[in-house]
Amino acid sequence: MLAGGFDALKSFFPEIDDELIAGGSWLADTANDVLWFNNQSWRMRCKVGVVGCIQTRPLLEQHIRRRVAKLPNVRPMFGCSVDGFEFDAPKSRVTGVRITETGHQKILEADFVVDCSGRGSRTPAWLAEAGIGKPPETVITVNVGYSTRLFRVSSAKNLPWRAMLILNRPPHCTRLAASFFVESGELLVTLGGLFRDYPPDDDAGFLKFAESLEHRELFHAIHDAEPASPIATYRFPAHVWHHYDRLKNLPPNLVVLGDALCSFNPIYGQGMTVAALEAQALHRCFASATHSNGTSLRDRYFRGVSPIVKTAWAMATGADLAYAQAEGPRQFGQTAVLRYLNHIIGLTCYDKKVLTAWNQVTNMQRPLSALFAPSVVARVMGRSIVGGPPPNSALPNIAT
Repeated sequence: MLAGGFDALKSFFPEIDDELIAGGSWLADTANDVLWFNNQSWRMRCKVGVVGCIQTRPLLEQHIRRRVAKLPNVRPMFGCSVDGFEFDAPKSRVTGVRITETGHQKILEADFVVDCSGRGSRTPAWLAEAGIGKPPETVITVNVGYSTRLFRVSSAKNLPWRAMLILNRPPHCTRLAASFFVESGELLVTLGGLFRDYPPDDDAGFLKFAESLEHRELFHAIHDAEPASPIATYRFPAHVWHHYDRLKNLPPNLVVLGDALCSFNPIYGQGMTVAALEAQALHRCFASATHSNGTSLRDRYFRGVSPIVKTAWAMATGADLAYAQAEGPRQFGQTAVLRYLNHIIGLTCYDKKVLTAWNQVTNMQRPLSALFAPSVVARVMGRSIVGGPPPNSALPNIAT
């Protein structure tokens, strides 16, 4: 859970951070407690106050689900599938959803409908079937594959890190890894490859792929470790953004949230955070409904989530579009922006101010524009003129 999403989670569920920590989660300063290897160098390691929460996803979802189930106005429905929307006669409003529950079909009436059904959302197809039309899409094809496994690392107490990312490097290196010690004490390792450079799902192939990464630190940690789970694989073809705000006849009592609205390459860890921030935006829309000045809640919602999605989209797709193999629209001036961001990444290896801004933006606590503040631009210009220190491949020490 990125720091921005964790902040949103705590706003909805006070003291959930204490519950998660009691369950084995741990809080990580994203610049000090997580090692980052990128562009042949380790990022500077120091405390910047950008704090995320690390655990397996099932543990996080267990605590969220428990909290939601306790809400007096929430009624969970199990063994239930949603089969489509019900509309009024002129198709101007959604009046409910058609469902199948324990084998029986019925209509669940609704005043307001929120689609949170993820990447497999059927809303575009259902709107098209109703004659309302499909929302326009932006698609960036990256064909990413992942292999994930848990390890019992006997030397865990002697390792100078609890989380580590070894990132891909455009234009040629397409391999990456993310590793975190989780609540069980085991090391969760995900290997990834872009553009069909998929990591294997067998023991020897998994280790060989880890050895081929830009740095061998993770390989050294796991090559003699005991596997604690099978290897799970996943494929992600493309970033997809459904532009519902451009659909003229979208019913005013229907909104879409999370991956059903926009789904990102999962390696950037943005999905849950974007959904949490969108939920906050929806909450603000309902809270200010009496001061809407005639603007529909739907329009206020999509206007509110637009900067959230744009920031995450720019960060995720910008990194992937640095590869010629990526398929999709490229914005005018994107090469210059990527060159600028490459200097930012270089500065994160030795400049605490830039490192702090970078962590705040990538953790969705501040907008992308923070990376273009005058003080940051001056540092980028300085680096572009005089250069920076040579790459550092030695593990940085943790700050105290």
